[in-house]
Parts: sequence; C-alpha cells; structure tokens
Amino acid sequence: MNGAAARFAWPALLLLSTGLAVSCRAEPLMAGPAPLPDLDYSYNASWGGMNLGQIQVALRQEGEHGCYRYTNTSNPSALVRALYGSPNQTSRFCVKDGRIRSQHFESVLQGDDKRSYTLDFDWSQHTVTDQNGQVRAIPDDAVDSFALEQAVRLWVQAHAQDGTPPTAEFTMVDNKNLTHYQFKFDGHQVIDTPAGSFDTLLMERIDNPGKQGRFWLAPERGYMPVKIETKSGGRPSVTMVLAK
Repeated sequence: MNGAAARFAWPALLLLSTGLAVSCRAEPLMAGPAPLPDLDYSYNASWGGMNLGQIQVALRQEGEHGCYRYTNTSNPSALVRALYGSPNQTSRFCVKDGRIRSQHFESVLQGDDKRSYTLDFDWSQHTVTDQNGQVRAIPDDAVDSFALEQAVRLWVQAHAQDGTPPTAEFTMVDNKNLTHYQFKFDGHQVIDTPAGSFDTLLMERIDNPGKQGRFWLAPERGYMPVKIETKSGGRPSVTMVLAK
C-alpha cells in the first residue's frame, strides 16, 4: 500500500470498525428482558482490494440486567498502524422499554487524542456530553454510532418475515453531528466468507446517492452482518467480511 492509499486507509478502517454505524429511530425494538446474546466475531477489512487488517467484535452483558458492553478492537496492517494508529471503540448501553439506550461511548485512536472522544448520555435531560464538557440536546431515539449496529440488527430481525418490509430509518449521534439514514431490504443472497457460506438478507442505503452502503445479515448468526461494503464518491469500496 503506498502513502496516498494509506491516507484513506485509517478513515476506512475506522468506518468499518463502527460496523453498520446507525441507530434505529423508527419504532421500539424487540420486547424481552435480555434480547442480546454474547458475541465474539472477527472481520477482515480491505480497501480497494488492499488489506487493512482485522477487527474483533465482542458483546457481553455487564452491570444491571439488560445492560451490555460492546467493543471492537482493530488490528490494522503494519503501514496503517504506523501512519494512523489503531482505532478502537466501546459502547455501554442498556435495553429499556424495548429500546437501546446508550450510556457511554468511547472512540479511541491510539496516539491521537484529537481524534479520540467520549460521549456520556443523560436520558433524564435528553442530553449528551463530550470529553470537553460540551452538552448537546438529543432526541429520544439517539444512539451512539456503535450500539446502533445492534439497534439495526434487532430491527431487521423484527421485520425479516414482513411481506413488504418498510423503509428503515436510523439516527446516529457522534462527537459532532446527528446523522439520519434510510435503508431498504434488497432481497436474499448467499455470501461466501472465510467463516463459511451464509444465506443472508441484504440491506442497502438509499438516503444519499453519493454514499453507498450494503449490509448482508445472516439469520443463523442472529442477524449480525457477515459482509459490509461502503463507498463514498469515486473512492474504492471498503469491505468487511466475517473471518470466524
């Protein structure tokens, strides 16, 4: 990978380490006291066919009943690590009244405090506070950019058997913005990965023609994505594929 390509490699790896990076804003999630099982997954990431490294994803119940710790730990390729470090993320959230409620989020780029940030959510005030003490108002459906992957996963599971699934609308809160997304079901596909072959449901982003996003979710893996492709403008596609 040359230096020019590597300039885009870290943002690509960070994007993929966020996974679906969207939060559900349409309706309550699945009912039940503990809808989320423990997870341990690994993904291979690439940019335009060039290896970016591997991402480890883990979900564990933590604290009070219905609360979780969700982490990803990147292991970037040598050049990406040397130029941009290793981005890692942690989300602590709870499922309350059928909705994912973010509690605390950390995005850490080792060796780069300027690009690292934290968010703390106060649902009694409907605010989020960053590491600098800046307080912003947030809507009732706001979710951090990593926990939102689980919100989408549960939304898909809830609508997988619909004859005509509705458009999925999502909201993401990060250190600067609230970003809204729309996705639609785009059929079923069999996807081959290093972890095996999976029958999947394909979701495709439709809210911004300049930003493509396709997500293959496997029912046999609890509707977790086994493949993700994103593309912005004329740049090469960024891909994440389940490794195990």
